Amino acid sequence: MYNRIKRPRMQGKTSDHRDAIIRSLVMELVRNEKLKTTPNRARILKSQFDKLVTKAKKNTDHSKRLVSSFFGDNTLAITKFYKLVENNFNDRNSGYAYSARTLPRKGDNSEQMYVMVVNRVEREKKSNIQKALEKREKADKEKSVVNKVRKAVGVNKVAKAPAPVKKTIVKRGSNI
Repeated sequence: MYNRIKRPRMQGKTSDHRDAIIRSLVMELVRNEKLKTTPNRARILKSQFDKLVTKAKKNTDHSKRLVSSFFGDNTLAITKFYKLVENNFNDRNSGYAYSARTLPRKGDNSEQMYVMVVNRVEREKKSNIQKALEKREKADKEKSVVNKVRKAVGVNKVAKAPAPVKKTIVKRGSNI
């Protein structure tokens, strides 16, 4: 399995339950590269993640077996974990994850922390205004290309189709 913590920091849970929680937290951190949790779990998660990365960097058969036994049958998590180690942690000796406090949870006002992987790529979030501006710029570029093609061909304006004739329905008994 992996090194269990000598003095459990998650009281009220059996050792199997603690191990399952830690395993799921590590898998979630590998998948999203960012995780929001309580400070106790964040400390445990950081230490366990650092130990796993150190084992994975050794790249021996034994270390591969230990890492794969931690993740179990989840081959997707194993491959993503090794890609993460290969891309982000070659130049580091330790400190593969860091944590930052955030606002307390709304429901029960418990403290919360973010645990993030070091050197992770920040995905850019765009506001609706930025998206609309980019869409408008793209439409303007397409319009200018169409106008250049029309000038090259010799057509300045597009011929419009005749307007459709409005049909009038005559009701019975009307004086029209």
